[in-house]
Amino acid sequence: MVEKDSKFINEFIEISKYFGQRFDLIQASGGNSSVKDKNRMFIKSSGYSMAEVGNTNGFSILRNDELIKFLFKTKDKKITEKVEQESFRALKKSIINGNAPSIETFTHSLLKKYTIHIHPVACNVVSVDKNSRSIFKNLFSHEIEEENIFYIKYKTPGIALATEIIRTILPSLNKIKTSEYSALFLENHGLICSSDNKDKLINYVERIVSKFEKYLGLNFAKYKLTTKISQVLWSHGYDDLVSYYSEDSIINHHIKNMNLAKIETPMNPDQLLYCGESVLVIKKSLKLEMGHYIKKYKTYPRVTIYRKSVYFVAQNILKARESEDVFKSHIYFHSTSSTKRKLSSANIKKLESYNPQKNRLRFWFDYLK
Repeated sequence: MVEKDSKFINEFIEISKYFGQRFDLIQASGGNSSVKDKNRMFIKSSGYSMAEVGNTNGFSILRNDELIKFLFKTKDKKITEKVEQESFRALKKSIINGNAPSIETFTHSLLKKYTIHIHPVACNVVSVDKNSRSIFKNLFSHEIEEENIFYIKYKTPGIALATEIIRTILPSLNKIKTSEYSALFLENHGLICSSDNKDKLINYVERIVSKFEKYLGLNFAKYKLTTKISQVLWSHGYDDLVSYYSEDSIINHHIKNMNLAKIETPMNPDQLLYCGESVLVIKKSLKLEMGHYIKKYKTYPRVTIYRKSVYFVAQNILKARESEDVFKSHIYFHSTSSTKRKLSSANIKKLESYNPQKNRLRFWFDYLK
């Protein structure tokens, strides 16, 4: 990997983690993200979640001009099993570096520099509605008129969907190339948005999704706070981390009814490793109090309680859920009225310097390597 690629990889990681950590925008390992550099495309590899994408894993680099060439050659064909197999071979042939890319890679080929394919809950509530086309037209009449957003009929993910997209947008392709951003509303599937500016892409996606949420009367504010927490962490150099909002009923019940000061000191080694030396309870300013925590403990908070909601921080969602498990067990420690024996400062210092524990923590962060 050449040095100049680091800029594109960092941008790719940023948009992948921004969207990949949000349940309201993506679930499990669904969705896709990409960044283009001339004829190359950096795109999430198949089998990874967007929140897992890192500097050395979770993405592939492809020859995008080869993909576009195949797409135009195929756009008017009936999609048979033979054509699908040809598309898989074309994908494999286009790989410059990395693992097998997503089968939905072709849908990114003709779009702008930064492209995100997500499955927003609010968007998909509409996308599966039998009246989805008319709802879509009412919500986005101006954007449709400006040829910035398009309704795509359902097709099987892969080359069938990609050719449906190219047939739909081809008459407006020149307009798309000169516009700031564009979007594809996928019937019974999700949303694809694209822009030549990553910050404009993020804002555009949030605006579109908010329209669906407002129409449906949904409030996903607690999920949106995950990105606010992560952005503060990223500003302190922790740009490999994501945040996860806990919906565990036991955790949330106890947090709303207990003295939060009780849970700030670890009582066993796992709690220190997975949940940190102290829980961060935000009282007023997320930005200021996060900064104070990082300065005091020389690390980031694994657990943050903000507006009576609990958020876990880790390198990916799977690891955040492991922290959630450990924290939940710690909540049960406080279910009795007996006096608790916490780890002393000396205990904590010893654990933090103990090599086997450090190795375990390193494995925890680097399990994909």
